[in-house]
Parts: sequence; C-alpha cells; structure tokens
Amino acid sequence: MIHVLLVDECTLFREGTRALLASASNVKVIGDTGRGEEALAMIEALNPDVVLLGIRLEGVGGIEVARHLNRNHSLAKVLILTAYPYETYVRALFAVGVHGYLLKKASGAELIAAISAVYRGEQVVSPDITHNRVNAAHPSDDAPRDLSARELEILSLIQDGASNKEVAQALDIGVRTVESYLSNAMTKLGARSRVEALNLATELGVLGRQRNARASAVPWT
Repeated sequence: MIHVLLVDECTLFREGTRALLASASNVKVIGDTGRGEEALAMIEALNPDVVLLGIRLEGVGGIEVARHLNRNHSLAKVLILTAYPYETYVRALFAVGVHGYLLKKASGAELIAAISAVYRGEQVVSPDITHNRVNAAHPSDDAPRDLSARELEILSLIQDGASNKEVAQALDIGVRTVESYLSNAMTKLGARSRVEALNLATELGVLGRQRNARASAVPWT
C-alpha cells in the first residue's frame, strides 16, 4: 500500500482527489492540508511514501517545501500536481529533488500511475510539457527561459523597492511598458499579485542571479 499525503491550497480539489484515490487498490491517503508549514509537520509525523504537492500553498510555498525535504534527505517521494505547465517550475523543482511533475488536467488513471511510478523511484513528467529543455539529472544554470531578460530585470528592480515609475526612469521606458512586462511575468509565474510574483521568482532562484548582475548597474538616489 502506498501512503499518500495530499498538499494543495484548494479544499475542494483535495476532497475530489481524495475521493478519486479511494478507488485505487494500492493507494491510501493518510492526510491532507493546504498549508506548507503544516505539510512539513505532517510529513515528519506521518512518514508518507508519496507527497502530492501543489506549488501554491498558504504560508510556505510548494517550492520551498520541496527544497526543505531535499535538504533534510526526506525519504518521501514528491509528485508535483499543478495547473502550471511552465518549464521554469519543472527545472526548479527537479533541481531540488522532486520525482514527478503532473498537470492537474491528468486523468485519474494517469495520476494513480504517476503515484505508483514515483513510489518505485521513477521520474514522471506530464506528457503535455515539452521535454527537450528539461534535464532532471543536470538542470540548466541558465535563467529560466519562460521569463525574458527584461521581465527579470523589472522584477529585480521592484524587489529592490522601486515603484513602476522609478523602474521606467531607470530603464528609460514608459510606465505602461513596465506594467505590461510585469503583467506578462505574473502570468508566466502564475502569480495573482506582484508580491506573489516576487515571492515565486525568489523561490525559483531567479531574482538572486538577476540582482547580482545588476547590483552595481542601477544608481539609486
């Protein structure tokens, strides 16, 4: 029997997934939560075989949960279950040791098969995601290609405390152009606000690299 912990911010989704997995003869859901901090505590207490992990959670996000488990050599296999088909997330999450990345539009049979596969130690990537730029064993050191250099630049400046107007002045572009780039970046990150976009980009390790590259290039007065 494969013991599964279900972690997703949406209560309705957790209830539906729990009901679906109840039909599987080899899977048992031993708990569920929508909070990252609680997920970490439950993993330690319940020792699940597989953690079905969403990216968006209350409190600590899914990327940080996965990173924590990797750092602490958790024996639980992590299968990301998300609506985001972005290679940015795939590369970042495989780099911190997850075993699978499945989109929420997968069928029940595909989900059960993916759980069984990661439990056996296999890697799973949703067939809807392009494979040719994803290397789980040797993740790329490049900045994620889903976000353009200009989008990364603008996020970096905003993280440093700049307003849209100040970003526009620093980069010699219009405020509406800044807003357009920021909106595109939020869409690619699956963020609902600029704060969430900054948090997700930081968890992905994107802003650290970009800020180092520009730290001495933009004068602030």
